[in-house]
Amino acid sequence: MLEVSDIKKSYRRKNVLEHISFRADCGECVAIVGRNGCGKTTLMQILSGVIRPDEGGLRYFGKDPLSKMKYFQKFCGYVPQELPLMEELSVKDNLRLWGVRGRKEDQELIREFQLEELMYTTVSKLSGGMKRRLSIACALADWPPILLLDEPSTALDLYSKENIRGLIKKYCEMDGIVVMTTHDEKEILSSDRCLLMNEGRLRELTKEEMDIDDIKGMLA
Repeated sequence: MLEVSDIKKSYRRKNVLEHISFRADCGECVAIVGRNGCGKTTLMQILSGVIRPDEGGLRYFGKDPLSKMKYFQKFCGYVPQELPLMEELSVKDNLRLWGVRGRKEDQELIREFQLEELMYTTVSKLSGGMKRRLSIACALADWPPILLLDEPSTALDLYSKENIRGLIKKYCEMDGIVVMTTHDEKEILSSDRCLLMNEGRLRELTKEEMDIDDIKGMLA
């Protein structure tokens, strides 16, 4: 279980996040929507341990990652918007940097993400969809129970978007927790819950409010 309690963050006296609280259970996909610059990426960076909140708390399966950084590594896989790949290295070398080696579960991960035939391909030669897929595979190196995705389908073609949605669905079916920021309509509608961020505050939308036209109206 992931629990976020009263998170606050400000930059240069500007409040970016105010009283952010929510929870996500095993098997859930939670989508966070909001206009650009509303604080979604800042929240994802806090959830992944990249930056610390000014106030508030986190609990990952009962553990406090803010007290011990190793809990972020143990419980979270994070894929930021700017993909953390070494472009000049091969797919295999990038996977090894993240801890994917020769274990049975590693081979299953490589097959699941259809990377077998690309292992010796330089990352710079991959399509955007394949780079995104590789980044998610790297984030799942140790099969953490929480996967954090910041705009996972940005700039991808329709096939790649569908592929990413399928991977997210399968991960949740394995009792994983997915928290993602997104502007993609299908990702929003396929999520279990949708949280709207506006002016640094977060509120959960009801099923009736999870209509794309209504969401667009809220963000206008």
